[in-house]
Amino acid sequence: MAAPTAQKPAPLVSALGYVGVTAVDLAAWEKFGTGVLGLEAVESTPAQLLLRADERAWRVSVRPGDGTCDFIGWEVADAAALDAVVAALESIGAEPARDSVLAKERRVADLVRVVDPAGIHLEFFHGPELPATPFESPTGATFVTGALGLGHAVLVVPDMAEAEHFYLETLGFLESDRVRTPRFDVLFTHCNPRHHSLAMMPTKTGLEAGLHHFMVEVDDLDTVGHALDKVNDGAAKLNSSLGKHINDLMVSFYCQTPSKCEVEYGVGGITIDDSVWEPTVHTTENVWGHRRMPGAPPDGMPAGM
Repeated sequence: MAAPTAQKPAPLVSALGYVGVTAVDLAAWEKFGTGVLGLEAVESTPAQLLLRADERAWRVSVRPGDGTCDFIGWEVADAAALDAVVAALESIGAEPARDSVLAKERRVADLVRVVDPAGIHLEFFHGPELPATPFESPTGATFVTGALGLGHAVLVVPDMAEAEHFYLETLGFLESDRVRTPRFDVLFTHCNPRHHSLAMMPTKTGLEAGLHHFMVEVDDLDTVGHALDKVNDGAAKLNSSLGKHINDLMVSFYCQTPSKCEVEYGVGGITIDDSVWEPTVHTTENVWGHRRMPGAPPDGMPAGM
């Protein structure tokens, strides 16, 4: 009789909570976020644009800047889980800082900030605000969030070993799989049943360190199709055509945001049951599609991964 598989420890993080980026043109971001993605603008000032995707007060922040990543927010279950994150970070010499002022600004109960090994500003939080007013998508989109979080973020990092130690060994993210070809090596990880909430790839692929893209998932293929029609009509620059990923089986396309990062807009991603899931290595990128468009940024990562 085979020995039972050892139970994997639960990640300290429960979901991707929110993403913050900077941009030169916040008005362009509002037009893109509402008109193409179907997010709801709940705050729009010269200092900040906040976009809503569900019952949460907001999910995407855009502030004035050069277009780079501003911050990434990781949600934890409760105050005890946040304390566990602090202890884990301190154990590797990181310097997490509680910030009650920032917590109020982010509309959460408590928050700890730290910088990851790639220089990306992270915020760990619990207790997000839930407004009384319902989410209303300008395009009728329904986003797949809840326990699965906002979606996923893909990072380009200068040192993969260092990043893996930080996210997997310290914070407990679990490996989902890898996509490995002669051109690149992307590691996909999860912290809840969503196939991946965080993926990482090295800068040697020809891309700058930082946030490559974030993904939002909707519940209907037609919503993806309508958004793609708008992109094809000139609402945004298409970077990768409609396609289906080999690992999470999501059908999606990629387009350029008004920031430096891209956004993946998709439907139908699989979920993971850790009691039976075993990480694998894929040697091809997509089931079909995700063709990189002429003039798109360097394709050092899979065409649209």
